[in-house]
Amino acid sequence: MNASQPAPARSRQTEVSGFSLVETLVVLALLVALLAQAVPAVTSLRSRHELQAVAEDLWNSLMLARGQALERQQRVAVCPAESRQACDPQSRWSKGWLVFADITPDGVREPDEPVLQHRQALQRGTLLSGNSTVSLGIGYAADGKSAGPSGAFQSGTLTLCRPGLKEGWKIVINSVGRPRLQRVDIQECA
Repeated sequence: MNASQPAPARSRQTEVSGFSLVETLVVLALLVALLAQAVPAVTSLRSRHELQAVAEDLWNSLMLARGQALERQQRVAVCPAESRQACDPQSRWSKGWLVFADITPDGVREPDEPVLQHRQALQRGTLLSGNSTVSLGIGYAADGKSAGPSGAFQSGTLTLCRPGLKEGWKIVINSVGRPRLQRVDIQECA
């Protein structure tokens, strides 16, 4: 080759980078398989967090009642709600609950007793029930201690669960009225 002659042009191949249709379909199939495994786990996690939020709401309502009893120096009660204004005599806590100033210390809200808080019905399928000592409600005396309508100390447990979840919550009220949250394993939610 002569130095004065230009070098012959090299043939340039154009490279196209990308995925073939088969490769793309394989990747999509893998993503679908991974999502199919992840969705139930995320749904379960969401349900557990929703249940925990309800347990914390109830705990907050009990603390509100206790604090209001001390502040007002009168009995304040928490009861399962039949409506925004009335306690449920059938103890259906899953329909929501009321916190009210129990001026006539009987554990039942009268029309002239102020409602301090109302909690709406729980999400469908969420179950909340109290044992025999707190099934109709929890009351707090002027000294902040839990007390039934007769004035005797009151302690008990409210259990919160949802079918399909293996864990639930208990709200345990001790003899001085202090509530505590406890995560528990649930065999069957009924």
